[in-house]
Amino acid sequence: MDLTKIGNELWDFVDATGSETRLPESEAPAVIFPTRWHLFGPLEAHLHTTGERVAGAPDAAAVVQSQKTLPDTLEIGHETIEAQDIDFDGDTLDLGKDFGRFETVFFQDLAGRTGQQAYAFAELELSEEVEVTLGAGSDYWMQWWIDGESVCDTVENGNGVHPPSSTDHTFSRRLSAGRHLLGVWLISGQASWILKASVMTARDSLLASIAFSDQWQFLPDLGEIRPPRRDAVSTGGTSLDWGHTMAIATDRCLSDETIECNFQMGPEGNFGVILGAQDNGHYYAVQIPRWGQLWRGRGFWACICKADGSGYLRILKMQLMPNVVCHWNAWLRLKVERRGNRIQVWIDGVKGPSVADDTYGPGCAGLTGFAKYIVRDLKIDGTPVAGPDWQTEDHRGKPWFLPVPDTDQGDLQDPQGGKMLKLSDDEILLALPICKKGSDAPYGTPVAELENRSLCLFLSHDGGRTWSPHGTVKDEIPGRWVAVGPGQIRALHVDPIDFELSYSDSTDKGQTWSKPVACKLLGDWHEHILKDRTWNGTYGHTTLNDGTLLVVILHGYLDLAKAIPNQGSGTWGAEVAQPYCTLSTDQGLSWSEPVPMDNAALNDGDRPDAPCSGFAGTSVAQLPGGRIVALARPFHSPFMWQTHSDDGGKTWRMACYAPFSGAGSPQMVATRSGYLVSLKRGPAVCVHISTDGGLNWDEGTIIDYPASFNGSMVEVEPDVVLVLYPESMGEFRPSFVRCQLIRITPEGPVPVER
Repeated sequence: MDLTKIGNELWDFVDATGSETRLPESEAPAVIFPTRWHLFGPLEAHLHTTGERVAGAPDAAAVVQSQKTLPDTLEIGHETIEAQDIDFDGDTLDLGKDFGRFETVFFQDLAGRTGQQAYAFAELELSEEVEVTLGAGSDYWMQWWIDGESVCDTVENGNGVHPPSSTDHTFSRRLSAGRHLLGVWLISGQASWILKASVMTARDSLLASIAFSDQWQFLPDLGEIRPPRRDAVSTGGTSLDWGHTMAIATDRCLSDETIECNFQMGPEGNFGVILGAQDNGHYYAVQIPRWGQLWRGRGFWACICKADGSGYLRILKMQLMPNVVCHWNAWLRLKVERRGNRIQVWIDGVKGPSVADDTYGPGCAGLTGFAKYIVRDLKIDGTPVAGPDWQTEDHRGKPWFLPVPDTDQGDLQDPQGGKMLKLSDDEILLALPICKKGSDAPYGTPVAELENRSLCLFLSHDGGRTWSPHGTVKDEIPGRWVAVGPGQIRALHVDPIDFELSYSDSTDKGQTWSKPVACKLLGDWHEHILKDRTWNGTYGHTTLNDGTLLVVILHGYLDLAKAIPNQGSGTWGAEVAQPYCTLSTDQGLSWSEPVPMDNAALNDGDRPDAPCSGFAGTSVAQLPGGRIVALARPFHSPFMWQTHSDDGGKTWRMACYAPFSGAGSPQMVATRSGYLVSLKRGPAVCVHISTDGGLNWDEGTIIDYPASFNGSMVEVEPDVVLVLYPESMGEFRPSFVRCQLIRITPEGPVPVER
C-alpha cells in the first residue's frame, strides 16, 4: 500500500487508490439547451415494483417515435392529451409544481406517488453540424429519444442518485444542421418528480465521468472529496472491502487537533473522521452511523470509537443527538476537537459525545466510513509534533471468515432467508439459500425474488470453524426451525392473516420434511389477537432452560394506515406491531393463550393498557437464573425496546427503552456465564454486552462494516458465540456470508482465531 501525493500532502488510501482532478474553467455550452417544452400528463400509474415497471403501460417508444415534429397533442390509448407549455428553471423541470393537481391529489398518499407518467418534447435547432452531449437525471425513471432514436434509458434500474442532477447520465450524438426533436418519457418516484437536464460543457462532462469511481477522488475546485463506491465497480473483482474506506493524511502528526467538514450520507452506512492514527489499525474515529429505521424514529446518533488492531471498533461513547435532522441527503457540519486526552464532537453546532481516553497520543488524521458519503471543505488543524515514519502495512486485523467460500452452488448467498441451528453440543446445521450462477436478474434484485434459488444445507462439528455439505432441499421450508430430538427438526409455519399455525418435521437434519399439521391453540386466542382486520406474525423464538418453546407474536391492524392522512415510513404512529408471546411445553404441538409482552398497567392489579406499538424484530434469551429478556427493533423509536419476564414468559414487565438503537433482524443469546449478547445493525454490525442481566449495557463494539445485518447467532462453546451475517444483500456478486467466532468477556468481545 503506497502513499499518494494529493496537493502538498501524502495520503494512505489503504485498500484503494486516489487521485486529484482539476476541472477546466467554466465556459458557455456550444449549443443552447431548449427551455420551452411541451408537456403531456400526468398519466395513470402503471407500476409499483421493478418487475411491474412497464406492465400495462402504453408503448412509450411507439408514442415518441410516431412524432416527427413538436406535437401539440398526443394519442395515448383512447385518450387525446393536449400539451402544456412549460419552461425549465435553469436546468430543472419540477413536474410536481408544473402539474397543478400533482400536489393536491396525487400526493394524498405515498403509494400513489410512484409510477405516474408524463411525456415532454422540445426542438433543438442547430446552425451547423455538431457533436451534442446532453446530461440528465430524474426522480426516478426516464427514457430519452433524439429524432426517434433511444439515447438514454434508466427504466430498468432508476436514476441511482438522489437528489438527481444533470450530470447523472450523459449521452452524445452528432447532429446535422437544422431542427431535431427531443422526447423524454418520465416516471415518478416517491420523494419528488424532478427532471434535471442541460447541454454538457467540457467541465460538466469531466465532472460526470468521475461522479462514481473505484478510487478516492479529490476535487479541489469544488472543495470536495469522494470516496470509492463499490456500486461503481464492475462485479467479479475489486480490492474494496465491501465499501469500507479509509484515507489518512500521513505526513502530519498532530496533537490538540481540530477537524471540520461538511458531509452528506446515503440511506445506509457510516461516515467518520480519523484522529490520533498510529497506523491504519490503531486510531480514534468519530462515526456517524445511519440505517433505514432511524428515519422513522427521527434518530440521529454519533459515536466516538477506538480501533485496536483486532478488526473491531470499540465504541467509547455513543449518543443520540438532539436537534439534528436525519434526512439521508442532507448536508451536515461535523466538528471534532481533541484537547489533551479529551475528544469532543459537534454536529451542526449541537454538542455531541465527549470522552477522555489515553490510549493514543499524537497521530495522523483522515476520513473513514462505508457505503455512500461525500465530504466537502475538509479542514485539519493542530499542533505538529515529531512522529515515527508512517507504516503502510496492514494493521487492521481480520476477524471474519467465509464458511462457504466457493460458488459451485451459486454466487449469491442469502443468510436473511437462512437458518443456523445448534442440533447438539458438537453439531450445527446451516440452511443457506443460494442463488445459482447464470441468473439474468439485475444486480440489486431482492434475493427473495430470484427464481433460481435453492436451500443448501451444511453441517459443522467444530463450532462453526469448518463446514461440510449436507444436501439440497428442493423446496425451501419456511417458518422457524427448532431442534426437538436427535437429528429431528420442527419447522413452525404461520399465515399472518388467517393465523393458521402449523408444523412440519424432519428426521434427517432438514433434507426431507413431512406435510404440515395444524397446531392446537389453547385458551381463547380471539379474545387477544385473532380479530377482524388484523394481522399476526411470528418473529423471535427461543428454547427455554426447561425445554419450553417461546414464540413472539407481532399483532397489527390492517386499516390503521387509512386513518392517517399522508402517512409514510417517516410518520410517527403509522404502524403498529404490538408484542405478545405464546408458550409450548410439548415441543410445538400446542400453544398457550398469548399474553402481552408489555405490561403497561398504571397500578398493580389493573388490567394492562394495550401493549406498546413499534415492536418489529424481537430477540429473546433466557439467563441461567431464569429471567427472560427481550429486545425489539424499533419501528418508530430512536431506541430499542427492552422488557423481561421472571415467571417463564407468563407475564412481562412494562417495556422500556434500551440505551441503544438497532435493526436488521437483531439477535440475542445468553451465554453460560450469564452474559447477554445483542447483535444487530447499527452502528454497522454491532455487539452490545450486558453482564448484569440486561440492567446495564456496554457502549458497543463494531465488528464489521456491511450496511445490513440480517444474520443469526448461537453459542457454540461456553461464552463463545458464532455469528453469521451477509457481506451484502445481493446488490453485488459474488456475495458470500461471513462468520465470526467471538469470545464474550466483561471487557468486551474478543475475536477467536479459527
